[in-house]
Amino acid sequence: MAGAFLIIGLVSMYLYNTYIWNYEDSKFQFQIENKVYNLKNPSQRWDMPKELKEISGLSFYNKNKLACIQDEEGYFYIYDLNKKEIFSKDQFGKKGDYEAVEIISGRAYVLESKGDIYYFDVKRKGIGEVKKIKTDLSGKNDAEGLGYAKQDKELLIACKEDPGTKKIDLEKSRSIYVVELEGMKFKKNPKYIIDGKSYSKMLEKKELSKKKHIPFKPSGLAIHPKNNYVFIISTVGKMMVILNPAGDIEELIPLDPEIFWQPEGICFSPDGDLYISSEGKGKKGYILQF
Repeated sequence: MAGAFLIIGLVSMYLYNTYIWNYEDSKFQFQIENKVYNLKNPSQRWDMPKELKEISGLSFYNKNKLACIQDEEGYFYIYDLNKKEIFSKDQFGKKGDYEAVEIISGRAYVLESKGDIYYFDVKRKGIGEVKKIKTDLSGKNDAEGLGYAKQDKELLIACKEDPGTKKIDLEKSRSIYVVELEGMKFKKNPKYIIDGKSYSKMLEKKELSKKKHIPFKPSGLAIHPKNNYVFIISTVGKMMVILNPAGDIEELIPLDPEIFWQPEGICFSPDGDLYISSEGKGKKGYILQF
């Protein structure tokens, strides 16, 4: 009898998972200006070397090169997409929990999970002096996403866990804070708040499974160069949330777990090509292009 219940349970689980991910292709597709993105069909894939198995952050550096980090070692990498190899590797810090990187005018900004941001100039050979921006965030926030809002000259920081700080109390939501680059000043109030109820209602509207996509916990952030929409990916819940410049949820795009094992890095090229990196979960980390 116990065996029969086990078989029924396994069959039910299989049918449940098959049903959940049997979305129409249109669920995985969106368009910005004339560029169509289908997250079911990457145009290219690059498997990372062993030392980038746990690739956690991604940023556009220049043509055919991406900057990246991994979450345990304080090394800054530039990866050559054409040669499919690491172009350069420089140490900027001690062992830690580094989650995101952003390149702005030849300077790299690296986000640590407790909210501090390390920055240094990227030179022809090596890197410049490493400095640090302190924020009001802490380990309980688990900051994982970092993006550059060029129009406002701000760095956006997405929190995976606790959305508040000692001075801000928020519930059932996700928050995005700001560091103003002029003066390296952290703003105490979040710029965007992804309200849990609004997210749940949008899942219903898009006919997406709440069981599969809740909770939403940001693991990466990038801003589209053409329309300034904010793109936030979540490994937990396998979802991409797209916010318009006003901070409202514009679109939800599910991330198929067969394609995105553990997506944590996201960036755009200046012409709008999308790159998403994923940790390998015991295998090779990789980067996908859309």
